[in-house]
Formats: sequence, structure tokens, C-alpha cells
Amino acid sequence: MDEHVIRVEWVNAPDEIAYHDYEKGTYNAFSCTCDLPLADREAATRHAAEHGRCLMCLGTGELSINPRESGGCASCEGSGESESGPVMIQARVTESFVKEVAALLPDEFGLADVVGVLDGRMPQGQGGVETVLSVAAGLIRYLEVQGRIVLCTAPDYLPADGLEQRYGDPRWIRIP
Repeated sequence: MDEHVIRVEWVNAPDEIAYHDYEKGTYNAFSCTCDLPLADREAATRHAAEHGRCLMCLGTGELSINPRESGGCASCEGSGESESGPVMIQARVTESFVKEVAALLPDEFGLADVVGVLDGRMPQGQGGVETVLSVAAGLIRYLEVQGRIVLCTAPDYLPADGLEQRYGDPRWIRIP
């Protein structure tokens, strides 16, 4: 038997499956031939990536996008194998998380301050620097839209040939 082939089993699935439920593995149970417990699709995908298995079919060579239908995996052409590579992790940010992080920011802050707070709050190994920067940008935009902060200094930029271009971290301030 092949090592690290992840079996996907449908559990209590309704007749119609929404794409986000399929993507998250909401109605699936995941088990690997190595007996490692896999809590959800994210854990199964990470495990498959670590062992050179296809990230779509998780090493089986087949995809089942609903409980009644399955077919060959077009991504790996049925081999179940893939080159090792980075795994994209989707960050899930709740309103309570945003409020918690916002409360930790000083009255005047920059992007580096937001990233520093997020580094301490986001689960370790969950997506890397790209995810942290993406969440930081989204958090700042959310706070701006809510009217809780305003940009107080813009980045410096001198556009001209032969001139040095400078960049300063933009700063935001809280609105009382």
C-alpha cells in the first residue's frame, strides 16, 4: 500500500454541496494511511504537501466533489503525486479578533506595528509573512471603513528621473 495517501470520506452530506463547504471539507472526514489524525481539509492538504502528494486529490488520484460523483484528478492526471511546494493557507479573521488586535495598537501606529501585533496573535505556521501582511492590510482597511482610524501621514515618494525615491511607513491615528 502507498504511504501517505489520504482518504476522504463523506459524512452526513446534504444533497446539495456549496463550493465553500467542499473547499473546507465541511462534510468530509480525512484519514491517512500512516494513521496520523487529520482534523480538517487544511491539515490534510498540509500533510499531503509534506509528502509530495497532489494537493487536490490528496494522493488518491481521484476527486469527489460531491457524495454521489467522483472522477480522475486532472491536476496530477491520476498519479496522486506532486512536486513539493508551498501550501496556501486561508486566514479566517473574526470581528472579535479584529477588535482584540485593534485594542493592542497604540493611538498612533504604522504598518510595522500592526504586523508586530499580528505576529503574536496569529497561530504559528499559518501561512507565513504573506498571510500576516494580507491580514494587516485588511485589518487597517476595515478600521478605516468603520471610521475608527484615519491616515495621518502618507508614504514619502519623489517620482522623477535621477532623484532618490524615499518611502516612509504610513501612520494612522485613532479617532475618539
